[in-house]
Amino acid sequence: MAVRFELLNTDPTGARTGILHTRKGSFPTPMFMPVATHAGFRHLGMEEVKETGAKILLANTYHLMLRPGPEVFERFGGIHPFMQWDGAVLTDSGGFQIFSLPEDRLITEKGAHFRSFYDNSRQLLSPESSIAMQQAINSEIMMVLDVCIDSRTDEAGTREAMERTHRWAVRSLAAKEQRDTGQALFGIVQGGVHPALRDESAAFLTKLPFDGFAIGGLAVGETKVERDTMTERATASLPQDKPRYLMGVGTPTDLLEAVLRGVDMFDCIIPTKMAQQGYAYTFQGLVRITRTAYRLEDGPLDPECDCYVCKRYSRGYLQHLMRGKHHLGSRFLSVHNVRHYQKLMERIREGILRNGYAQTYRELKSAIATPKDLKDEAAATAMTLKDVG
Repeated sequence: MAVRFELLNTDPTGARTGILHTRKGSFPTPMFMPVATHAGFRHLGMEEVKETGAKILLANTYHLMLRPGPEVFERFGGIHPFMQWDGAVLTDSGGFQIFSLPEDRLITEKGAHFRSFYDNSRQLLSPESSIAMQQAINSEIMMVLDVCIDSRTDEAGTREAMERTHRWAVRSLAAKEQRDTGQALFGIVQGGVHPALRDESAAFLTKLPFDGFAIGGLAVGETKVERDTMTERATASLPQDKPRYLMGVGTPTDLLEAVLRGVDMFDCIIPTKMAQQGYAYTFQGLVRITRTAYRLEDGPLDPECDCYVCKRYSRGYLQHLMRGKHHLGSRFLSVHNVRHYQKLMERIREGILRNGYAQTYRELKSAIATPKDLKDEAAATAMTLKDVG
């Protein structure tokens, strides 16, 4: 298999830790993958990302297909030498980006028809073209093209999208098998917030030879309770010996909840997008550094953080940079937030390994989330998610 999952321990809560073995190395789970949508980060260099402890990044097929295009990746030998990253890469298929263009796309059995926002040219993203593009990118893990819809869609509409996702999954597998590139392929469980459909989707996909399974169609309109319920429903139907990936989620508290329900892999733009808006995640709660209250503070952003920003710069200096809209401020907060997420996953893994995740969960949730923080976070992430596309 292109990837192999080694389960190390399952905590009494159901949280689990393991090792994901890939051709670019072996990485501990649960893991968080920072999002390098366009084969890069807005304010971070690859060396800075590597120093945060990140081992695997996510890049987006939809965007990279439009620019720079498959011929560039074929010329450079894939995304790793192109962006100078020696870790692993997972590529999303583009399904969510198609969902985010409701006024400018048509979905048929063949695929998603749309116009490029760069030059208005007509484009088709099909299961076959998505796999071909991901093969050109040469990521370690590819995703099948799925039909992403609003999670609040009624059962009939959700079933239609789910069944098309299943047919596209079969086509994606067939396209992958036509060319042996040594890449893994994950299926995506759909079904919205309808329990029976989630069960049906997992049952269908787990009969196919996928290397791992993602839980899709969440964080697109449902309540937090619905998201947690559907995550738990999906993981209960997925095999123990393959990785489970919750797509596009989320905040530190979201990760704590999903790990509790047996998820192994995560990605989200939130750490870097929130940084650009002046928010820093710390182990004392969410910090909105632009507040005047931080103007005279000479201590670090987070005394529990070992990133170079926390080692060298004060809250007062960071407040000055962000209030003045200096790009350096966004860069520093991005470095810190990405490191915070990696540190959070380290603490989570330590708790699971000693069968103490229940205590770790309580301690971390109490430390990083207060009612005021959650109110700020909800407002800020709502703005952030509007930028996804």
